[in-house]
Parts: sequence; structure tokens; C-alpha cells
Amino acid sequence: MVTEKLLHHELFGLLTPKEVERLSNASGVVKLRKGERAYVEGIPASHMFVLLKGKVELRRPTPGGLSLLVDEVAEGGVFGVSSLTGGERYLLNAECVEDSEVLKVESLVLRRLLDENPAIGYALQRRIAQIFFKRYVDAMERLRSIVMSVPLGPA
Repeated sequence: MVTEKLLHHELFGLLTPKEVERLSNASGVVKLRKGERAYVEGIPASHMFVLLKGKVELRRPTPGGLSLLVDEVAEGGVFGVSSLTGGERYLLNAECVEDSEVLKVESLVLRRLLDENPAIGYALQRRIAQIFFKRYVDAMERLRSIVMSVPLGPA
């Protein structure tokens, strides 16, 4: 089942069937309930995740106990990609807002595969950069709308 999910995903479909099998052996499906977190900010970034079912919010915690919504991950979306980009720790909280099922991919194995096949590694990292940039732009837009809705001073 894991092999099938990887073969048909936009990122992992770039890999050869043999590479997908290697990655499949280092991956697993995890079921999470509403309110559970796939990971929290600050823990070691060791896995990348693919949302198979449900919905996940990526949030940046703040010192005051609030959090800024960075992105909402829909089915098929990836998160935890900082584990592939050299980040040692997750920068966000990944919280399920409904019962969810995720594919947990061992980043070390994936990084090795990408190092062995630089053309595929480049294509996958390029797609991940696009995901990061979209999240950044969306977060800046949300922040702008919050700031613009707050009165700046006496009228």
C-alpha cells in the first residue's frame, strides 16, 4: 500500500520503482485523531509527511501562546519538508484539524536517494521550493489582512 501511494504522488512519482521500494521500506502510514500533532516546533526534523486523508494546519507558535496559521494542508499535500532542506528541527506545529492519515517518510533515506540521482533530486527540491514559496506568500497575505484590519491610530 505504501509503495502504491508513493508511486502515484507528484513528488515521489519522479523516482524509479526500485527507489520507491527503498523509500517505501522506510515509510509508514500513521493515523492521527483531530487535535493530535504530527510534530511540534523544535523537535528534530527526521520525517517528511504526505497527507493521505483529513486536514492539517501548519502553525507558527508565538511567545504569548497564540499561533499564526501558516498553511492548511489538503489531501495529497506535503509537510515537514524542512527535514529535506537541511533544517535540523521543525519550525512549525503540524496539527490535525480532523481525523487524518499521513504517510511518514524517513528523510534520511529520501536524501540518500536524491543524492544518488541528482536530476531527480533537483526536480524534487525545485517542487519543494515552490511549496515553501507559496506558503510564504500565503502567510504574508494573511498577515497583511490582519494588519490592515486593525485601526492604526485615532481617527
